[in-house]
Amino acid sequence: MAAPVNRPAPKPEQQTPGRVVLRADPDGHFRVDATIGGRRAPMLVDTGATVVALSYENGRDLGLISGADRFDLRVSTANGTVGAKRVVLRDLRVGSVQIQDVTAVVLSEGAMDGALLGMSFLGRLRRMETSGDRMVLER
Repeated sequence: MAAPVNRPAPKPEQQTPGRVVLRADPDGHFRVDATIGGRRAPMLVDTGATVVALSYENGRDLGLISGADRFDLRVSTANGTVGAKRVVLRDLRVGSVQIQDVTAVVLSEGAMDGALLGMSFLGRLRRMETSGDRMVLER
């Protein structure tokens, strides 16, 4: 998991019920403004990430963790092994594409900036296809 730079995501190029077409940013990355439980969560699409990964700040702001939580799950990232807490996101949506009960991790404080949309979401789609600077997500 690489540490993404937290920048705004472009609006989906096309959107129909259960289908979103994303366009890559100038750096070639796909960024989305996902919603978790109805709250905005900017994410970098990362097919190399096993699960959705949230920074400590994301987890705190979304009410997924508290100061007393333990981060005793060890996960490998591009920056080495860090502590994390496993959580389940009851509702994760990218445009009109919605998946319920998505496994995710909240990383320990300072371990990552931003959030990654990993395979615990992407792998549950009927279709995920990349062609050039476009990515199709279909439920």
